[in-house]
Amino acid sequence: MFKIYPLFKYAKFVFVIGAFNILSGCIKSGYDEATVYDSNFKSGSTEKLKGAILYKKDGEFFIGRYNNGGFSVNLDNLPPHKAIEITVEPYMHDSWDGNNNYGGIDGPDVWTMYADGEELVNSSFSNSPCNSMYCLFQSYPARYSGGIINNPPRTDAMSLLPGFCYTGYTYGTSVYKIAKTISHSKSSLNISFRDFLVQTNVSDPLCDESWSVGLLRVKILNTTP
Repeated sequence: MFKIYPLFKYAKFVFVIGAFNILSGCIKSGYDEATVYDSNFKSGSTEKLKGAILYKKDGEFFIGRYNNGGFSVNLDNLPPHKAIEITVEPYMHDSWDGNNNYGGIDGPDVWTMYADGEELVNSSFSNSPCNSMYCLFQSYPARYSGGIINNPPRTDAMSLLPGFCYTGYTYGTSVYKIAKTISHSKSSLNISFRDFLVQTNVSDPLCDESWSVGLLRVKILNTTP
């Protein structure tokens, strides 16, 4: 003989099971990774940053601009973990010359990222026009090694915006999204960003070429309970 259960009891059972599945998914996700820093700087906050410059453009805040400078972020009291993932969106403004090294006058133009002293990015970037008559190559996404690796300008850039001082797109702003994952288990973390730009024949190097950051996110991975 079949036993008939009231419908509301069945609905309650389904709801409990569904809620358990949802919570289990959240717990699993939180167990595997945790975001310990996440900012697009739109609030204007520079908390945990050292050497940060804050500027506002089109109603939004960015960290920058830099020319032969940079900033770092210091994170402490990190939960136990085995790796970190760093995601950053650098904006390369105006006339970056990539691998070019014209008598020490302009280029090479290099940008770096380090985590606890470990090199994650050390690459040249170029915003040069590129045709059969003129093209200044870059090393990125490869490491800069004296111009041995020649990739087209803006290789792997996710978008192109007008320049900061060169207001058009010829020497525009190339926006990159760079994500790096490395082994790491210390309870503290220092991430630093710096450029090495060469442009000696202009009156305002910062206006000729510079960079800024629109997003920085740091996750710890394989966290332990």
